[in-house]
Amino acid sequence: MTQRCFIGLSSGSGLSGVDAALVRVDGAGLGMKPRLLHFVHQAYPRDVRGLLRGVASSAPAPVRTVALLHRLLGELFAGSVRLLADEAKFDLRHVLCIGCSGHTLWHEPDCRYPTTLNIGLASAVAERTGLTTLSDPRAQDVVVGGHGVPLTPLADWLLFRDPAEARVLVHLGGTATVSALPASATPKQVAGFQAAPCCLLLDGFMQRLTGGKEPFDAFGKHAVQGRCIEPLLERWLAHPLLQRRPPRVMSRRDFGDEFIEQAVQAAKQTDRSLHDLLCTATHFVARSIIEALRRFVPWSPARVLVSGGGVRNGFLWRLLEQHLTPTPLAKLDLCGIPSEARKAVAFAALAALTVDGVPGNLPGVTGASGPRLLGSFTPGTPENWSRCLGWMARQAATPRLAA
Repeated sequence: MTQRCFIGLSSGSGLSGVDAALVRVDGAGLGMKPRLLHFVHQAYPRDVRGLLRGVASSAPAPVRTVALLHRLLGELFAGSVRLLADEAKFDLRHVLCIGCSGHTLWHEPDCRYPTTLNIGLASAVAERTGLTTLSDPRAQDVVVGGHGVPLTPLADWLLFRDPAEARVLVHLGGTATVSALPASATPKQVAGFQAAPCCLLLDGFMQRLTGGKEPFDAFGKHAVQGRCIEPLLERWLAHPLLQRRPPRVMSRRDFGDEFIEQAVQAAKQTDRSLHDLLCTATHFVARSIIEALRRFVPWSPARVLVSGGGVRNGFLWRLLEQHLTPTPLAKLDLCGIPSEARKAVAFAALAALTVDGVPGNLPGVTGASGPRLLGSFTPGTPENWSRCLGWMARQAATPRLAA
């Protein structure tokens, strides 16, 4: 029997909380068909969000604080699993494995010794839930020369490919990430890349505008009150990182506090308001995404599907829609998966690939020297771990489709 259930956990760079998805998988390997059964979002407590913002800033974070967050996030991930099971009225004993993205605290693949640091104690998740937990999925890709991002394109291929329609998926998260799926594509034909800064930048300007009272620009209502500063927009669009071909990584160090502070000081010198800066930043995100699509997707999509927290920004949506016309823009919900659930579902699918013995990274996307199985196992109860081992042993003896 090849029907199994997995749970996917995701913590985005927007620091809003944990996304948890219960996913049924029919079939195995690259022939599997994941299906979302239930999804929940659990917001981070205010003190945890404050700690995460603190360690994400440019100031050095005490090791004790990082260790504390590692444990706290593990407990919160486990709590999200229990909440998911309670809401779905689902017995966790029927779940084979958890795929946990963790929270990426540091990611620097472009250096002599590429590094990535993922927190969220997998032992706490496995202990509290009894389920084997697959964590730290980016590390293996980084060790073999990859950028570790984006990791979701193969999962997107499993979930959203269409035999007749060429699709582009744009995830408006901390950064804007693209998966490009030609009609009837094989995995090797899938493209993916980080296209532009997104919610991290917009939220940073919003928090500066409101003195931290509002974490994000709901519906784009503040940005629409400003006027775009065209010379500043053109200067931002010429940023060296945006001129690089993928694979590439956009982090807080590139478009974080220092970038925002420089923009604020420049605006003060020219008597422009923070509303103008937020408006300009929203234009910048939209234009950067569109330019990346034009440069790095060598075919015209029949449809662009959008997910992530940025879908709630009506002003950003309208700008993207204007630039993409006549190509239709729609929420990922059109495909049966809520836009906010996409990443959690993807990490459930990646966990399923790993236990099936199928590499989850696409070297053409991340730049890795080769395909690799992703993640590190933390065993659950002896019964659950035995089920995982038994399944993996059977899959090792089963021929699989090549990527």
